Amino acid sequence: MSVAFILGQKNLNYDPAGLIALYEQCPAVRDVYTSVGQWSGHDPQLLVRGSEDPAVRARTNSLGLAAAMLGIADVLRERGVRPAVVGGISLGAMVAAALAGAAPRRQVVELLAGTAEDDGPQDPSRPEGCVAAVLPLGQTYEEFYGTRPGVWFGGDFGMHTSGAFRMLLLSGYRDALEELAAGYPAEYFVFSDEHVAVHCPLRHRARDEVARRTAAMDFTDPVVPMCSSLEPRELHSAALVRAEFSRNVVEPVRTDHLSDRMRRLGVRLGVVLGPTLPRDGFEFPFPVVYVDAPEHVDQAVAAVGEHEALQSLKG
Repeated sequence: MSVAFILGQKNLNYDPAGLIALYEQCPAVRDVYTSVGQWSGHDPQLLVRGSEDPAVRARTNSLGLAAAMLGIADVLRERGVRPAVVGGISLGAMVAAALAGAAPRRQVVELLAGTAEDDGPQDPSRPEGCVAAVLPLGQTYEEFYGTRPGVWFGGDFGMHTSGAFRMLLLSGYRDALEELAAGYPAEYFVFSDEHVAVHCPLRHRARDEVARRTAAMDFTDPVVPMCSSLEPRELHSAALVRAEFSRNVVEPVRTDHLSDRMRRLGVRLGVVLGPTLPRDGFEFPFPVVYVDAPEHVDQAVAAVGEHEALQSLKG
């Protein structure tokens, strides 16, 4: 195995310019946005361009990014680039199931659309949120945020390429997160526009709703190996993929789980689909290229070609 497709998380603040250019220049991308629009009941132009209205953006952001990831995968396939392994983080885990052949695209989109409409905090009287937090070298998770009530560990996105810190996701009640952040330099915390506490126990009602909806979905065993970001393992059966969808709502994600398992499966090059992970922000155990604009397609195809040529020479 060699090339992996890596799909990242929901991103409420990405610049849509690259995706708009892909939509305008690549028929395969337009086709996917059109299909996602039909399946979800949203205007494809809204999905590709985004909205200035925070409420609309919250309902449609995941759908737009899912369309982008699926469309970019289709463009790469047209250019002869197919993944030997796929895996995703948060939103990307669900889209990865479609790319792995473990779930129908339409059903994944309908799940995203259906759950977005009713998504909200556990207790409307107490705002929730999440924050990207810098974990300084030498500190453990527990030393950093302790056992503070109302704050949960939501994820670890790995070591920054500078080697100076790890980036964590903390979730919980907004007031508890703000109280924690007040004890550190301002640059240690970047608050998200997200209005729910993702990947933590406060999402148990959303987990139950996802479990109810996925019970009616047509999952199959993955055709392409699919790696988890919830634990360091491959999801080799329909049952495991189905369970991953609901677990993904309340359990922490870790980029290391995903990338280390990919490395063990023989991955030597990763392709990150869409504006879903910080570009060149975090270390991977293999080189990665990012595709979220038309010019990146050629770059990814060239990187795959160079990689395959190098592997042939080594062989």
